[in-house]
Amino acid sequence: MVSTLLWQELQQAVLAGETVALATVVQIEGSTPRPPGASLLLRADGAVVGAVSGGCVEADLLAAAADVIATGQPQQRRYAGVDSDDPFSIGLTCGGSLEVVIEAIGPGSDGNLPVLTALAAAIGSDQPALLVSRFDGQGGLRLLSPQGSTGSLGCASLDAAANRAWARLNTAPSGAPAAGVAAEWPARAWLEPAELPDVSPLVLRLHQPRPPFWIVGAIDSSAALAQLARQLGYRVTVVDARAPFATERRFPMADAVVCDWPDTWIASQTITADTVIAVLTHDPKFDIPVLSLALRSPAAYVGAMGSRRTNADRLERLRQAGLNGAEISRLRAPIGLDLGGRSAEAMALAILAEVVMLRQGGSGIPLCQSQQPIHHR
Repeated sequence: MVSTLLWQELQQAVLAGETVALATVVQIEGSTPRPPGASLLLRADGAVVGAVSGGCVEADLLAAAADVIATGQPQQRRYAGVDSDDPFSIGLTCGGSLEVVIEAIGPGSDGNLPVLTALAAAIGSDQPALLVSRFDGQGGLRLLSPQGSTGSLGCASLDAAANRAWARLNTAPSGAPAAGVAAEWPARAWLEPAELPDVSPLVLRLHQPRPPFWIVGAIDSSAALAQLARQLGYRVTVVDARAPFATERRFPMADAVVCDWPDTWIASQTITADTVIAVLTHDPKFDIPVLSLALRSPAAYVGAMGSRRTNADRLERLRQAGLNGAEISRLRAPIGLDLGGRSAEAMALAILAEVVMLRQGGSGIPLCQSQQPIHHR
C-alpha cells in the first residue's frame, strides 16, 4: 500500500540521517484527482513515493521538493486549471485547484525519529494519530495518539495548540463514517493558524484507523474479497464456525481469521457506522442470526450472497425473526453490483464496487452516461 511505503520511507530516511521533502495536499477546490491528505515524498537520491494528482503537477512539484531539501525552507504551491493558450502551462486538466505544502523533514537532532516511530506504531495497530509540524522551517514534529504525545514543536504554546487540535478531533461527533476510505496516510491534512505572532501556520496530518470489513463465511470467494478489501484500505476479518476452513493458511491476506459461530463473534464486537459486513455463507443457520444483529446495527453496509430464490427465503426468515421492514430494507442482497462476471475475483469486484458506491455517494451508472461530478468529495 502507498501508506505503508510512504511512512516506511520517511522513517528509514530519518533513521539514516537523511532529509526528505514531504509534499501534502492541504486544500482543494472543485474537481481534483486526489483529496486533501494526498502526499508525495522525495528522497535525496531521487526516489519518489506517492502522488498529489494524476500526474498533472508532479514534475513541477518534484523540482520544488528538491529545492526544499537543498534549502530546508518549506514552500506552498497552488495549482489551478491549465491555461489552454500556454503549451507549457502547469495545472490540473480537470479544472479544479489544489494547495500543496512541501516541507523538509530530517533527523532534527534525533528528535524526529521517536515521533515517526510512534506514528509507525499507530498505523501498524490501527490507532488514530495526528502528526503536527510547523510551517516555518524551524523543524520539530509532534505526534498525538491515544497513547499520549511524542515530540515537540519547539515551543510550549505550539505544543499546546497541537494538543487542542487533537482534543477537538476527539470530541467531534462520533459514529459517522469517514469522508472516504483510503489506503493512504495521511487520511486528511490541513493548515491551522498557530495563533502566535510571527509564526507560520501548523500543518496537521491525520491518520485514521482502517474501517472494519467482516467477511462471514470462509469460502473460496472470500479470499478474493479479502484481498481486494485489504487493498482498498479496510481491516479485514474472516469468520466461520468450520475449523477446517477458517485458517490463516487459507486467508493469509486477512488481518484476522476467527473460528467461531459468526453471530457469537459479532455479538462480542462493536459495530460502528464504518463497519462493512459481507455474509457469503448463504446458509440460514449462519445467515439469519448474523443478519438479525447486523441489520439492527449502525453498520455502513450489510450484504448477503445467494440466488434470488435463496434471498426470497432469507427475507421471509428475517421477518419471522422479528425484523421490521426498515431493518430488512437495509440488506443488500443479492450482494454486489451487476457487472456480469462469475469468477471469485469478479464477484469480489462487484461487492466492493457496491460498497464504495454507497459509502461515497456514487450512482453506480457509467460515467459516460452521467453529468454528475467525477470526483466525489
